[in-house]
Amino acid sequence: MSILSLHNISKSFGDEVVLNNISLDVAAGSFITLLGPSGCGKTTLLRIIAGLERPDLGEIHAKKMTFVNVARNVFLPPQKRKLGFVFQDYGLWPHMTVAENVAFPLKMAKASPQDVKKRVGEVLDAVRLAQHADKLPEKLSGGQKQRVSIARALAAKPDLILFDEPLSNLDANLREDLGRDIQVLSKQLGLTCINVTHDRREAQILSDQIALMKDGVIHQLGQPHDLFRNPRDVWAARFLDVGNILPVGIIQIDVPEHFVMVPRKAFRLVEADQGLSATATNCMFIEDRFEVTADLQGHEVKLFSNQPIGQEQSIGLKVDLADILPLSHGAC
Repeated sequence: MSILSLHNISKSFGDEVVLNNISLDVAAGSFITLLGPSGCGKTTLLRIIAGLERPDLGEIHAKKMTFVNVARNVFLPPQKRKLGFVFQDYGLWPHMTVAENVAFPLKMAKASPQDVKKRVGEVLDAVRLAQHADKLPEKLSGGQKQRVSIARALAAKPDLILFDEPLSNLDANLREDLGRDIQVLSKQLGLTCINVTHDRREAQILSDQIALMKDGVIHQLGQPHDLFRNPRDVWAARFLDVGNILPVGIIQIDVPEHFVMVPRKAFRLVEADQGLSATATNCMFIEDRFEVTADLQGHEVKLFSNQPIGQEQSIGLKVDLADILPLSHGAC
């Protein structure tokens, strides 16, 4: 069941079309990420859902409410949409304690002191910050501040939570840890979430579905494994960094498309005279293996190796044809 439906949302700023006829259904209890490069329209779309921007055309419906219907001049203000919002810069009041920050939206809604105290305790327990309730934000780490922001968004029991690049201000290790915590928490509490990011790894960790955006449209929509295993064209494959994009002639496979995607794992190192001739240009140890960069007939390719490869070393490459994905050129 859809908790939010967008129909034909369009938005321009002057002569620049930022969103072009966007339609999207968000299922209850799902976590969807709007992923794309800067300028693709993802943040504008989130702001339109939140009520911080008005679209030029289209409709937005949530449960029994209509957020927007441009044709009928309907626009529900942000405070009436029952949404939670988590900002990338935390948005905490520096003079308020953790508990006071979380309580703020409840007090604005005129909840009773007893209900405020109870709910604040519940959400701080949920984000594992109960022991920090009396601290000011300046005493917290970046990850803890973002947890407070999440707790505040949860406090009023919103139908939908919007995340605006919630992990971007954190270092790499903390970003991944908090991302996993958000994903687990969203499932435990049955939350419906929409996230905006340009970070592919974040989108993979958090999302049930990813809406890959490009030039104001949803270029591809699907579960993370669908997008990363089957990008629709060369542009999507390059942005998602899913493998090596090569002209068909290099691999010599009989397909109608002009390009193929060769995942890193599809290359196998062999003796220099036993496969495609390449020259190693770099070798780095990442996680539990070596990532080798090589020049293959003038094209840079990356592959995995269990052993280090010397720079400028001649290597041979075999390709597992079963892992190759033909790609249309698309609008690159």
